[in-house]
Amino acid sequence: MTPLHELQRSFAAAMVGGPGERVVPSIATGISSRGLALYRRLIRNNYVQALTVTYPMLRRLIGGRYFSTFARGYMKRYPSKSGDLFLYGRHFSFFLFTLEAPRVLVELARLEWACHEVSQVAERPALNLGWFEGLAGVDPACVRVHLQPTARLLRFSSSVHVVWQALQVDGIAVAEIGRPLPEEEAYLLLTRVEGRIRMAELAALDYRLLTAMADGKQVDEVERMAMEVDQQFDFGRFIASLMEMNALVGVSMETHL
Repeated sequence: MTPLHELQRSFAAAMVGGPGERVVPSIATGISSRGLALYRRLIRNNYVQALTVTYPMLRRLIGGRYFSTFARGYMKRYPSKSGDLFLYGRHFSFFLFTLEAPRVLVELARLEWACHEVSQVAERPALNLGWFEGLAGVDPACVRVHLQPTARLLRFSSSVHVVWQALQVDGIAVAEIGRPLPEEEAYLLLTRVEGRIRMAELAALDYRLLTAMADGKQVDEVERMAMEVDQQFDFGRFIASLMEMNALVGVSMETHL
């Protein structure tokens, strides 16, 4: 009798694309290679559908036929190791990169995966402006501001979010989106407000400051970074805009002895 762990490995390989004939006799009598092939197709279709749900704009841009080809190749390279398909497509942008796919496809996949995470992750109560204003008398060297678990900071080599936004419009011809993107970096903040994804394009300085916050820098250090670049920088406006985007979740204070 075949050991269970060997049977499981053989069965998993057969589902991904390896030969299934050797597995059939070891499972049970009455299971045919044809039946196993049908089960394999069902599983493959489930994984393709999972990627379709996660990357709908990418699929729309390249078409269902090409998307399915990429999806099947991805399944062979990155077979699922869990029954929970939430994390299944997390390597898809890297997979496209290794295939030397056009940059717009790689970056669109990165953006869609971030949207997928933002739409699913648990949200915490937002920080309101009144609470933050109550810290006016506190030494900013003791204060850290924390980002929502739903917030994502993204940096791209081109304005791929313009493609993503255009693809949202029903009836738009994909050919209208195919023009080359400007060769300039884009900085984005993704959040979730009332169950809907919000996407804001950031100035390079705002992105740098938000990244510093995410890395745990104190408020005084973040302010100093801003003033080094722009003496007129309005830090209060900056915080208010982040609250409006539901990007901030809390503040922590440290006591220096």
